[in-house]
Amino acid sequence: MSLNLTNYEFLDCGNGRRLEQVGEIVLERAAPQAQKAPGAPALWKNARCSFHKDTSWQCLDRNEGEGFPCLPDFRRGPLKMELRCSENGQIGIYPEQGENWDWLYNSLNGRKGPLRIFNGFGYTGASSLICAAALKENPLAEVCHLDSSRSAVNWARSNRERCGLGEDALRFIVEDVGRFLEREVKRGKLYDGMILDPPAFGRAKGGKTWVLKRDLPRLMELCRKALNPEPLFFLLSCHDPALSRDDLARLVSSCTGVRADEIETLDLVLESYKGESLPNGIAARWFRH
Repeated sequence: MSLNLTNYEFLDCGNGRRLEQVGEIVLERAAPQAQKAPGAPALWKNARCSFHKDTSWQCLDRNEGEGFPCLPDFRRGPLKMELRCSENGQIGIYPEQGENWDWLYNSLNGRKGPLRIFNGFGYTGASSLICAAALKENPLAEVCHLDSSRSAVNWARSNRERCGLGEDALRFIVEDVGRFLEREVKRGKLYDGMILDPPAFGRAKGGKTWVLKRDLPRLMELCRKALNPEPLFFLLSCHDPALSRDDLARLVSSCTGVRADEIETLDLVLESYKGESLPNGIAARWFRH
């Protein structure tokens, strides 16, 4: 099944900015990696709201008055997710993950029997919801959605309702991913599939910091301990240029025991059919067939 039927379109990027459209709303926000000139300059005049770090969100349409337009729900396949103009410039989805959503749905759809899936750094829930939608006819499947941000997890709960999934479709956890997995290992609770999309840098309570290149190997070792000895799948993505596709393949290999050359790697790219496309991270994934 293709999940490409969507109300989102990536339009263009350039000069450190990105232009995208959801429904009828065109918005522009930061994209530091977009260093070329825009490919379709004429499209930028259609932007109705804009985010800049120093001024936050601003309305560019004089007819809108104060504030900025509310964004419509994002739709893609079985996904229906609330979008918001957040203070950090995010809107509630990472659309570059679209190819991975397709991969998850098509790999899991209709699968029967006991199955436990863990999504760490789950944000507002797209990957968790895709897994739950694919497994909605399997009463023995469990999808665990975790994020350290309570507001992100509450947002994911709201998105579960929007997708029409039952309360038992997902298990929601607000916790540090490392501490949670340590407890799961002690309990002897193992997972058949894992999804990780860790940030390049983050701060936690107590002044602790997360640095991807420094801390990811330890996290992957925890994942190895929390994985079923014969896992079903693993998906790891990141947005840090310090790591390469080969680096991710080696990390997934060390966690799953699968040879690195059996692990698929890909660039996460927001394709534009009107302007410049935007590279936005890398991924490594493996599924047991």
